[in-house]
Formats: sequence, C-alpha cells, structure tokens
Amino acid sequence: MTLTDSAYGNHDSVDTPRRVLFYSHDGTGLGHLRITLGVAAAYAALRPQDSLLLLTGSLHTSAFTLPENLDYVKLPAMPKREMYASLPPTKGFTGSHNSTIRIRSAIALATVQAFDPHVVVVDHAPGGLFRELAPSLDWLAGRSPRPGFALLMRDITFSPDQTRDIWQNEKAYPYLDNLYDKILVYGEQEIFDPIESYAMSSAAASRTRFCGFLAPQPPCRSEEQVRSELRVGNRKLIAVSSGGGADGGPVLRAFLSGLSAREDSGVFAYLVEGPLLPADERLAIQSLAARLPNVTLVPFDADYAAVVRAADAVVSMGGYNSVVEAISYGKRPVIVPRLPGALEQKLRASGFASLGLAQIVAPETLGPDTLWDAIEAELLNADPLPRSLNLDGVNAIASTLAQLAVSV
Repeated sequence: MTLTDSAYGNHDSVDTPRRVLFYSHDGTGLGHLRITLGVAAAYAALRPQDSLLLLTGSLHTSAFTLPENLDYVKLPAMPKREMYASLPPTKGFTGSHNSTIRIRSAIALATVQAFDPHVVVVDHAPGGLFRELAPSLDWLAGRSPRPGFALLMRDITFSPDQTRDIWQNEKAYPYLDNLYDKILVYGEQEIFDPIESYAMSSAAASRTRFCGFLAPQPPCRSEEQVRSELRVGNRKLIAVSSGGGADGGPVLRAFLSGLSAREDSGVFAYLVEGPLLPADERLAIQSLAARLPNVTLVPFDADYAAVVRAADAVVSMGGYNSVVEAISYGKRPVIVPRLPGALEQKLRASGFASLGLAQIVAPETLGPDTLWDAIEAELLNADPLPRSLNLDGVNAIASTLAQLAVSV
C-alpha cells in the first residue's frame, strides 16, 4: 500500500487501532512537553490499542515516564540552533531561526508522511513553531479520508496584542477557522477568554471547548515521606522552582540571598535549579546554597509535585504548570512572572492574584527582601484558598480526542 492509497483501514469498530500524532513545540522550558505528555498518557489509558507518536525538539523527553504505546521523534532543538546556522533559510518561514526551522520542518513532514496519522494533536502553535508544521498540516488536510485535527490551547498564550500579531503573521487564523475540528482550551473562560482576547471568529469559537485546568500528575511520595526524607522536622518547608530554569536564576539567587540573612527563621528550603539553568548561574547558585545548612538543591525532580504538596509555602515563576500545580494542592504561590518578553506569565499571575489565589512579586522589584516579605506573609496566612479550580482538563481533553479518533 502506498501513501496515496487509503491507509486508514477499517473503521467499523471503535476498537480499531488508530495512529495519533502529537506535536509539542519546544521553548525555553518544560511546560509544553509536560502538558503534551500528560494528555498523551490520559489518552493512552483510554485507547491502549492506538499508536502514539510525539514530534518534539525537547532535549528532556527521556526524563519523563512515557506510555507504553508512545514513541517520539526528536526534532533539532532550538537551544542548539547555532549548529544549523549554516543551512540556507527557507522562503515562507517567519522568525529569526529560519535555518533551524528549515530542517525541523523537513523532518516533521517526512515523519508525518511516513506515520500517516488518523488524528493530529498540536499544542500551542496552530501552524507549529514559526509555521514549521504548515507543510505537514497542508499535506494531511489533502488526504482522503482526512484525519481529525485538534489544537490544544493554554489558558493564555501571550498578551492579546502579541497573540493577534503572531497569528496574523504566521497565518494561523485560517487554520483555526478551517482546519481544526476541536480547539481545546486548558483553562476556564471566566478567568481568561481567548475567544474575545485573541479575536477568534465565530467559526473557531463554535469548535472551542473550555476543558478546565490540567491537574498535575499524582505525586509518587506522600507528604510524610517527603518531610521525612528531607528531615524537615518541625520547620516550615518552602518549595522553590523556576520551571526549566533558563531565566530563573534571579529568582533562585534572590531566595538564597534572603535566606542567608534568615538562617534562624525556622525554615527548610528545597530548590530545583531546572535543567536549562545557564552554567554560570548554576555555579553561583550552588555556591550560595552550599553555605546554608537548611537547603537542599537539586538540578531536576520528576516528583517535584510531592514537594509542592508537602510544602508550607511555594515560590515559582508564572508558568502554567507551576502555578496550577501549586493551587491544585491548596497553596497560594508567590509568583515572580517572567519578564521581559511575552506577558503571558504576568497576565496569568494577575488573574489568579485577583481571585486571591496567588501573590505576585513584580520582576522589576525582585530582590531578597521583596521576595521574602511575600514568603513570610504567606507563612503567616492561615486562610484557605477562596475557591478551587476546575482540574478535569486532562480527562476532558483525552475523552474528546478519543471521540475524535473513532469518528474519522
């Protein structure tokens, strides 16, 4: 059978195996990879007979536990883009990394044509990073029978103006209007409404579903195990992370510098550097931590959710996973949003703070004292969170994708 033939087989039974392609663009952190793998795992539990393939440029996919029926194809990593700078750019691609996008796009198209999926699940970027997925999407859209297409949308992508400009420049609106059968938002419309903010058409809005936030993966360790392993004792446990770590050095340094002046404060700190923390920042932070007896510093923790659940206070940047994870365990995180750049983290932090679900330390005012003022206020705050979040996003998305799979 050739790729021009119908490779989809018999769809008379809902049990017929399908091929599902997941795409996760790789930025500077781990957030999108974690989200895509969480959705893929939930889908795999619903349809273990299906073959799942992930397209990603992440350097850290192997650090996560993958479903038995999921494999991945590694695209060239954007953090290593200088390796591909000598390649000629490709006409039609936008952005400043055309040479790297050229090879990523070619690998993606070859993979898509060979795998010939029944369902395509794209996270975040409707046409892929800098439109790198556009040739693949266009090829798939011309197939007969046509596969099903689903877009996973974070609650907030960027600021309204930024997102509209990106979608306009990268010709994303036609994909939203005509290609995607399902636009699945992992968030709540009352907290942030991308339909209005990003000027989505009525056609796109009619296929958009707000699925709720994505609950974190259940921790492997209990609260008691975490506190026992770390020998916290009667001290207050503070969990600190900057996500992937690429731009989290200032947060970690401010925290440790503040803690060094508060050694008798009765706290124990658990810090995760993040695998993308620059080498010079890593050395400086390790030097600060080595002088403090009440600190455990690790480069990465696949079960960090267990520490968050056990903590008395949580410090994070404003990434989706970090913030939702903390709130889901009843914590009111102290958030230092990422700036400069996209305003996504600031908007998210502001939205949750307005509901009494978070505290914000503005990045332009970040310092040991401002950060620790917020931490100490949270340690003294005994009030429960004023409301909970809808955390059924993973199940709602996986169920919708499974329905899409049996319908194509």
